[in-house]
Amino acid sequence: MIIVIGFGTIALVAPDPLYHTGPGTVIGGVNMVAVHLAHAVGGNVFLGFICAVSFSTILAVVAGLTLAGSSAVSHDLYATVIRQGQASDKDEMRVSRITTLVLGVLSILLGVLFEKQTIAFIVSLTFSIAASSNFPVLLLSIYWRGLTTRGAVLGGLMGLATAVVLTILSPTVWVQVLGHASAIYPYEYPALFSMLAAFVGIYVFSVTDRSPRGVWERAAYQNQRVACELGITGKSAS
Repeated sequence: MIIVIGFGTIALVAPDPLYHTGPGTVIGGVNMVAVHLAHAVGGNVFLGFICAVSFSTILAVVAGLTLAGSSAVSHDLYATVIRQGQASDKDEMRVSRITTLVLGVLSILLGVLFEKQTIAFIVSLTFSIAASSNFPVLLLSIYWRGLTTRGAVLGGLMGLATAVVLTILSPTVWVQVLGHASAIYPYEYPALFSMLAAFVGIYVFSVTDRSPRGVWERAAYQNQRVACELGITGKSAS
């Protein structure tokens, strides 16, 4: 669909002055090209349909992410980690509501700050952060027998923190959003360095982990690998 919309925009929207306020300036910004293309293809009827679909999709995605974030904080972080499984349902619900409110306020503030940024750039940033925090842990947990829980957690956090910091210091955020004269980090995307930091952090923290749990996790790797390859679950994996 990206290819179809891209070529359709070049053919129908780009040369039509109806959708421009000036040379090279699209009405509403570059994020509106798909909406303008809908009007160029199907008139007001198709324009209304695309607007309705866009609104419902955004609403569903934002609601789903908010619920996922609030449940992760209330159940995984608060109830399991902080309260060690001793939290009541009432406490979890209270934390979930507070988290939902906080996430909503943060989303609104970030949406205002990044109003002029293209959707494609923002989406690519999420993939950069995922590549820096999730991908190294997933890859090494499958193929490296030396990985430990401490290495996965600390290395993943190192990659996440590096990606977020470099994103803030990049030209898009540091200059265009925050208004500084020049960027400290010269590239737009952080994955080239943040993913490397995650791999290095996972390796260092795993190799230096001499705890009994770390020794047990290294010894259990082979059984885990066999169980994963053969689809064995439960006690039969040992």
